[in-house]
Amino acid sequence: MSEDILIPFIVFSSLAIILVSAFHYGYKKRQAIHDTIRVSIEKTGTVDGHLVESILRDNVGANTDLRKGIILICVGLAFIILGNMIDEAEAIGPMIGVASFPGLIGLAYVAFHFFAPREPTV
Repeated sequence: MSEDILIPFIVFSSLAIILVSAFHYGYKKRQAIHDTIRVSIEKTGTVDGHLVESILRDNVGANTDLRKGIILICVGLAFIILGNMIDEAEAIGPMIGVASFPGLIGLAYVAFHFFAPREPTV
């Protein structure tokens, strides 16, 4: 195979592998939750509502959006710095364009942290 075919094949294959593995492990997680509830029903005959609620509730901390936002903003800044480090003058424009995606998503996460209402923690 030539490089013209091999490189795009590897890129798109890796994207497919990432998507398939994400769906597979999501399925495995749901299957483990189902098995836990099934075993609870088999042992006790009933299922506790608090158990199901605690299993199904996302254990997301209060600062998760802020952390994700800061990390994505830093990734965007890293792309901008990379564009400045490259010697070619035309590199900064495309690198700022690439940096805008994680940077703006990071800003949205930070905005969610400060402006979105939160449920009270129990």
